[in-house]
Amino acid sequence: MDLLYAELLNIPTCKITYQGRPDALNFPITGFAMDSRIAKSDETFLALPGEKFDGHLFISDVRQRGVKNFIVSESWYNSVALSHLDGNFFIVADTLFALQEISRYYRLKFNIPLIALTGSNGKTTTKEMMASVLAERFQVLKNQGNLNNHIGVPISLLGLTRQHEIAVIEMGTNHFGEITRLAEIANPTVGLITNIGPAHLEFFKSLEGVFRAKAELWQFLEKHENKVAFVNADDPFLGKHKPSGIRVVTYGFNNPADVKGQFLKLDAEGQPSFKIGGVEISLAIAGMHNSYNALAAVAVGLQFDVNLNRIKTALEKFLPSSKRMEIIRNKGIIVINDCYNSNPESARKSILTLSQMQAPGKRIAILADMLELGDSAEKEHYGIGEYIASLKNIHYLLTYGPFSKKTSERAQKLSKMHALHFENKTELIEDVKRIIKKGDILLIKGSRGMAMEEVTKGIFET
Repeated sequence: MDLLYAELLNIPTCKITYQGRPDALNFPITGFAMDSRIAKSDETFLALPGEKFDGHLFISDVRQRGVKNFIVSESWYNSVALSHLDGNFFIVADTLFALQEISRYYRLKFNIPLIALTGSNGKTTTKEMMASVLAERFQVLKNQGNLNNHIGVPISLLGLTRQHEIAVIEMGTNHFGEITRLAEIANPTVGLITNIGPAHLEFFKSLEGVFRAKAELWQFLEKHENKVAFVNADDPFLGKHKPSGIRVVTYGFNNPADVKGQFLKLDAEGQPSFKIGGVEISLAIAGMHNSYNALAAVAVGLQFDVNLNRIKTALEKFLPSSKRMEIIRNKGIIVINDCYNSNPESARKSILTLSQMQAPGKRIAILADMLELGDSAEKEHYGIGEYIASLKNIHYLLTYGPFSKKTSERAQKLSKMHALHFENKTELIEDVKRIIKKGDILLIKGSRGMAMEEVTKGIFET
């Protein structure tokens, strides 16, 4: 890291006091640790309060691992630290706020482009595609996994080194004001919103609310000079509410756009191909919706002068992350493992992909609850039942979770498909094993809290 301990005492937005050896301030910080179980002796342990545990409770354990430098709260230090005075303590009012402000200060030491992206669906896949494209020309920093919240974004930014030439940072939100705060920390030069859909309605109440929350990214860009916004011209909300006062680059397949793609086809396994600038790009990830994620990566790549043929190379070798439209082949059966998360829009896209894939056997949808929908939950689950019934070529619907029971009931009422609901996963897994045969395609989809990867694993266990 390009950061000295002494600099922590001069961060203008965060008061930090120090108790420890004066000479220790002249040393560079090698890294920060928040997990006491893996903290290294040369790292600085930052004691974060959590939902289940407070990091301050583990300072004694961390000291036994050889750690000597700590960022702690005033309340802890004043009440407990007398027994730990052999360490070097950076004392703050709020350790989470300190993490964010240290990260904010550190990011400003790097005069490089930073692309922030958010949206209702496809954030992580778009981020990974974008990073792959940009890596054809640059050294790229990106969030690891989906470290995209008020803790994950600061941690990601603290990974910057002088070797990095550009950064791609995913930002997630389920409350108003969160994107604003993350943008203050990351100071993006470029912003992209993938789409607007009915996600986190428990907090945002409506699509208009979802848009207002995501558009906080654009509002940040509008307040600063020389920023760029990428806009999905085909999204009903984004296409009509473009940011003002900054440069806008649009992309899409249907409406007029600066970067206009031509959708070509889905292959037998549901993998899309499209053409841009005379170059055909065939993806190795299922779902027509992923062509939009790829086109966003194309638009950003072109903005940063990545050659189109190199963009093609990057996207065609791109493989999906675990549990995100991941194709698993086992014993002649294909599983679309898309159980990382779910909301009404992403569920429809995954179900549509299942219906479009070619198979000699049955198409089976295994769906669990979509969470954080608030008062809209019952209506949205009914809507998924109506949607899956309308597709006609899905043979079985198996559901799990109290809200998904509404999906099963609605689909059964409107179609002739076999719609079955299960109260526990063991029974669901056993019934899937009874139903499936070689040549079948299964979709497994549910919100993160439903842990549907247990079903994915269980159906192939003997």
